Amino acid sequence: MDFHYNIPTKVSFVNYEQTMEYLYGGKFINKHILLVMSVRMMERFGFSEIIEDLKKNNHVTHIVEAPPNPTEMDILEALNLIAVDYEIVIACGGGSVIDLAKAIIALSYKRTQVSQVIKDAIIKKEYLQHEKKVEFIAVPTTAGTGSEVTRWATVWDSSREMKMSVDAPWLAPSVAYIIPELTMKLSNRLTLSTGLDALTHAIESYWSKKSNAISRELSKSAIHLITKYLPKVLKDPDHLEYRTKMSLGSVFAGLAFANTRTTACHSISYPLTMRYGVEHGFAAAITLIPIMRLNRESIVEIDEFMNSYGGSSIDDMQEWLDEICRDIQRLRLSSFGIHKEDIKMIAEMSFTAGRMDNNPVDIQIEDIIEILNEIL
Repeated sequence: MDFHYNIPTKVSFVNYEQTMEYLYGGKFINKHILLVMSVRMMERFGFSEIIEDLKKNNHVTHIVEAPPNPTEMDILEALNLIAVDYEIVIACGGGSVIDLAKAIIALSYKRTQVSQVIKDAIIKKEYLQHEKKVEFIAVPTTAGTGSEVTRWATVWDSSREMKMSVDAPWLAPSVAYIIPELTMKLSNRLTLSTGLDALTHAIESYWSKKSNAISRELSKSAIHLITKYLPKVLKDPDHLEYRTKMSLGSVFAGLAFANTRTTACHSISYPLTMRYGVEHGFAAAITLIPIMRLNRESIVEIDEFMNSYGGSSIDDMQEWLDEICRDIQRLRLSSFGIHKEDIKMIAEMSFTAGRMDNNPVDIQIEDIIEILNEIL
């Protein structure tokens, strides 16, 4: 049993007041800080005073436009706002905000007005020749994406033809502040979508070709926490203990797939999000059960795996998914405006390197077409 496990990010579970004390009151003096946080987040979480204090004592470049699913165009726009080199990056928001911060760090050497230049640098991994080490602080406001503990970021092609990513060891945040109180502001729909994203991370990490004893234990813990507490938090959104358990489950899932990466479910999810705007968590989870059935014979210690969600069969997970989604979003392609005639194109776009080939069972385009028809 030879394997290595890398956890480059310091994870700090803290309350809101503790984090404010860290950022406030002269912690940073005469620093060049890049802050990635939307105005909406500032207002929602009461960060305006903190930011003003940072600006009094430091040179702060504030990126306020952090759209969902950032594209190369968003990266270009952000890079052109940065006039001074920075030593510290603070990203506060959902996974897209943290991913945008990573992409800015990766491409910070670029000075261009042409978005295709950014796109080419990502595709050719040119940024790997321009390592930039900074103090990178990630403050997630959702419990699901895991971006606060991974070394990569998703970048979406603005032409909706491909999913891209930046990926380098030095892009992992230095520290992640996990503040469960921040997730109490989420709608039930976003709580569900991000929770299902974390669950899919954990499950795919468990059966990934790169899984090992540590990742599987983290995955099982994440699956147990999410399947137990996601229904509870949807019924009682202001319950801090439930939110804390969900945040913990999300971090465990992030730490698991940070070392193993995801597999077929995420690979198929990308065209669903890119072409049809399906929220990432729903897009990842929608194929979870058929892929689980396909992988069944390759799942290590499958009884322990199923015990982690309190079941004895794959049907039990199907029932859990159906029940938790019932009043918010039916997990069927047709519910997202996808039709039978779309399936072949989706299947052709579903083969993402590093994801589909990380699945324990080889999957052909015919398998994907069958799966997509099953969940139509």
